[in-house]
Amino acid sequence: MRADLVPAADDFPAVLRVHRRSAGRSQLQTALLAGISQRHLSFLESGRARPGRGVVLALSAALGLCLSRQNQLLLAAGFAPLYQPDAKPAPEPDLVGRAMQAFLHAHEPFPALLLRDGAWIEQGNRGAARLWSAVRGEPLREVPRDNVFELMLRPGARRERLENWSEAAACLLRRYMAEHAQLRRPELDELVAQLAANPEVKQLLQNDPAAQAAPVVLLRYRFDAVRLALFVVIASLHAPLDTRVEHLRVEFLVPADAATEQWFRDGAAVG
Repeated sequence: MRADLVPAADDFPAVLRVHRRSAGRSQLQTALLAGISQRHLSFLESGRARPGRGVVLALSAALGLCLSRQNQLLLAAGFAPLYQPDAKPAPEPDLVGRAMQAFLHAHEPFPALLLRDGAWIEQGNRGAARLWSAVRGEPLREVPRDNVFELMLRPGARRERLENWSEAAACLLRRYMAEHAQLRRPELDELVAQLAANPEVKQLLQNDPAAQAAPVVLLRYRFDAVRLALFVVIASLHAPLDTRVEHLRVEFLVPADAATEQWFRDGAAVG
């Protein structure tokens, strides 16, 4: 969306219309899901009616808005945000953090990463450090807290040893845009644009992904005499109620063949 078309933060009708259209829902579909009449929704979008707090929350649920966008819609309607992280440490986020770490450890000896906002690496397990070490050609005790878009754009061993770099980059962009279509990350705009401008990536983005025969995109690494094939499984929290944990993701890199599986098992046995 162009900057000049972004509605003002306190313009509830405009903010509501943007979210509904971004969700691909008609007024009738949205109204049915929210439990209100289409006429009432039409009045809300035209500014002829003002919503109650319960209606705003019902519309947020009907449109599948993330917590940050639900807060935005509440503020636009004149209500205090509901999902505002407490400044004091809370036991629930600590519990979530421990659970995420348990997922990383449970996936050993295979790589697993904890990501924030689908872009920033918060943590990796030993399997991920082993993969990073092999790709870089130097031993690493842990996975650097990098930005995945910067990693994809950075020249060097990681890019050169990822045989299907353009395919992996296009997959990353598609997933990022699907997850963050309603929540713009200005700090990533330049990196996303650079990646999308690559001619090979641009061509893949314009292709219909449904026309591809393979069920998943494999990450195909090659270094020395070793070839690895991995696919990604993503886990996220169901019904998060805290903005601090809403955008945490665990990415499990799963061996796609026996040779890749054995390489990680052998490395874990040695290390």
